[in-house]
Amino acid sequence: MRILGIETSTRAASVAVISDGKILAESLRESPQSFSETLMPQVEEVIKISGTFENLDAVAVSIGPGSFTGLRIGLATAKALAYAWGIKIIGVPTLLAMSYNFPNAKVVPLIDAQKNRAYYQLFEDFLSLTDLKIEPIDKIVNEVGNLAGDFLLCGDVLHKIKVPLPPNVKLAPSHLRMPRASAVAICAADLNKFDNVMNLEPLYIRRSEAEELWEKRHGLPFEQ
Repeated sequence: MRILGIETSTRAASVAVISDGKILAESLRESPQSFSETLMPQVEEVIKISGTFENLDAVAVSIGPGSFTGLRIGLATAKALAYAWGIKIIGVPTLLAMSYNFPNAKVVPLIDAQKNRAYYQLFEDFLSLTDLKIEPIDKIVNEVGNLAGDFLLCGDVLHKIKVPLPPNVKLAPSHLRMPRASAVAICAADLNKFDNVMNLEPLYIRRSEAEELWEKRHGLPFEQ
């Protein structure tokens, strides 16, 4: 199966095409421009390089958690392509996709949740060991240090760690730390399911800063 992968959960956007688990093309770009300006050129680039425009079976998209704006742009783009091209869409949890860089290992993907907190989840060989949670970054490091076994930390908040790393905790290699569209696509193939293009939504977990500010100003719960 040939899958176009889209990943926009952090400050870097990536797009990839895989075929039966093999990466045909991938573009990773961190740009001062908005994803809304750069994402489609990346899609066009990998489609051209891979030569798969008329042979794609599905588009896989990272659904979070992560940047609210990035996730919305990535999902909107994936939906538009799936609808226009008449192909399937597959939503992939971001942290699960990140674990795909580390087969046969215990890994803790972390994604910035603002205010020195991170979304995190423990995986071993792509299988979740815990539920998805939000905790202060240093607290996560200390908690993982109390667990049995060796763990790798990856994600976009590793530079914010202020406590010493426990003996059983190491940072992942720099080139494997961030979410990648190729991992999203490969993970999507393993999920063996398709989503409804109209109903697929991002996995936000927490309220956006705008919602939290509204609640603070009005002293009331935010209503959607």
